[in-house]
Amino acid sequence: MSVFGKALASLGVGSAKVDTRLEKSQYRQGDTIRGEIFVQGGQAAQRIDEIYLYLVVRYHQDGTQKDYVVNQYRLTETFEINPMETRVFPFQVELPMDMPVSTGGLMVYLKTGLDIKMAKDPTDTDGIEILPHTLVDGVLTAVEQAGFRLSGVDFAFDKFYSRHPFVQEYVMAPQGVFKELVDELYLVFYPQAHEVDVIMAVDRKAVDLMTSMEEALNLDERFVRFTVTRQELERSITAVEARITELIRQQLE
Repeated sequence: MSVFGKALASLGVGSAKVDTRLEKSQYRQGDTIRGEIFVQGGQAAQRIDEIYLYLVVRYHQDGTQKDYVVNQYRLTETFEINPMETRVFPFQVELPMDMPVSTGGLMVYLKTGLDIKMAKDPTDTDGIEILPHTLVDGVLTAVEQAGFRLSGVDFAFDKFYSRHPFVQEYVMAPQGVFKELVDELYLVFYPQAHEVDVIMAVDRKAVDLMTSMEEALNLDERFVRFTVTRQELERSITAVEARITELIRQQLE
């Protein structure tokens, strides 16, 4: 290949290309992502130092869009690809248990790249949807049965512990008997393989002078932490509902 052609390849023109094809596009926290990476050789033989994969969350804070790399994976060792050669690399990676879930204000995607020294890295981006862990779903169902409905998922910065820049608060609106007692319920989840830790904040409604003063001073939230196991949810979601109802009532006393 000519010197000019090699120079173009270093700028990404006529260079190798990468295309990631996933088994599916929707996953739950803790799931395994499986797929194949297709590498197409360019106009010249090239040395690929590695194929890398970034798991990225795009979110907004104070009106600014930010990209946060949750995890990064090195999928191959160094290899060479010949002109116009196609190579396929199957892969699988584990999603973290605490992977942020997809919401209206958050996007999750995989960015695949070829690390080629002295050249622009070819990349490919694939959006995916992350749903809550099944244990989180179970607790949300119990809370709904207790008289609340999910109204949204908010970002909380510097409020709860997280290895990420934020945590996600599940906002629950009261229905029925709790409508006159609670403004909102906030839930933060820390799922594990067989149990989920929950922080629940009960935002009490102002019903007298004391609670009105607490609300004015932002002291109207009561926090409680509890754990729900997979065994509990499988045995009786009604029992979990009763337990959560009692915890809410305790915060209203």
